[in-house]
Order: sequence, then structure tokens, then C-alpha cells
Amino acid sequence: MPSIPYATKCAYLGCKGTRSKYNTYCLEHGGRDVLTHTQRRKDANAMYQTNAWHIMRTAQLSTQPLCQACLIDGHITQADHVDHLFRWQAIGRGAFYNNILQSLCVAHHSHKTGLEVQGVYEHYTTQGVRQYRLNDYESLMDRQMTPLPPESLKT
Repeated sequence: MPSIPYATKCAYLGCKGTRSKYNTYCLEHGGRDVLTHTQRRKDANAMYQTNAWHIMRTAQLSTQPLCQACLIDGHITQADHVDHLFRWQAIGRGAFYNNILQSLCVAHHSHKTGLEVQGVYEHYTTQGVRQYRLNDYESLMDRQMTPLPPESLKT
């Protein structure tokens, strides 16, 4: 009886490497050969349930209710997601509150998250799209105003 062929190559465009065990990319392009820790994922998800995050999210969507990436493309689309410019899990818990936020639609948020696997962080500004790497976090945050600590956001 015939079986469905199993994709053995990395899904990254042009890569001929062997895919990892738990996703379609090779280890060089973000593949995983071990399962992620469930508790670490639960802890990360819990950050999005705090009152401080709800206040920050509401403030961001009030300030910028439209998708910032769509505006660059000349489209008007309601923002559904509030995105951290830099992946805070890679930096530390402090980066959850001390980060640059941007309002994005579902499609652009998914696109940006896909680029993060490659280490590219896109910032959608009125001057266009700017790309950063994880090591740009500190220098970029030094130029930003220091945000309020989470304790001061409690209602």
C-alpha cells in the first residue's frame, strides 16, 4: 500500500539541509529536535494575562488602532495584535515591559513572527520598514524613553 512521502528537506527557501524532528526547518533555520518545555511556554503565556499587559495593550491600540504595516502599504486595516518589536523571551522577562510595541493585523504579525525565526525583527514606522537584529535591542532601547515600570500600571 502506498504511503504519503515524508518531507525530509528544510522548508527554508534554497536550503538543502535535513529538516528537524519537530518542525519543517533544519537546525540552522530554527528547527527543533527537542520539544520545548511546557512550563516555560505556560510562564510566557501567563505574562499576557497580567493587568499590566492589558493596560499596555489597550493603550497601544488606543494610540494606534490601525495596522502600522498596512499603513505603509497604503491600506487601512484594524490592528488585532500588539507586537513586541524584539522577542522578549530571547532577552529576558524585563524586555516584556521594556520593549517597543507596534499595532499589527493578523497577517503582518504572522509575517513578522516568521522573520523572527531567521533573527530579523521588523519595525514598521512612518519612514518605512526598518530591520533589526537581536543585538540591536540595547542600543535602540537606550534611545527610547524609559517606560513606566509594571508596578505603576496597576489600577
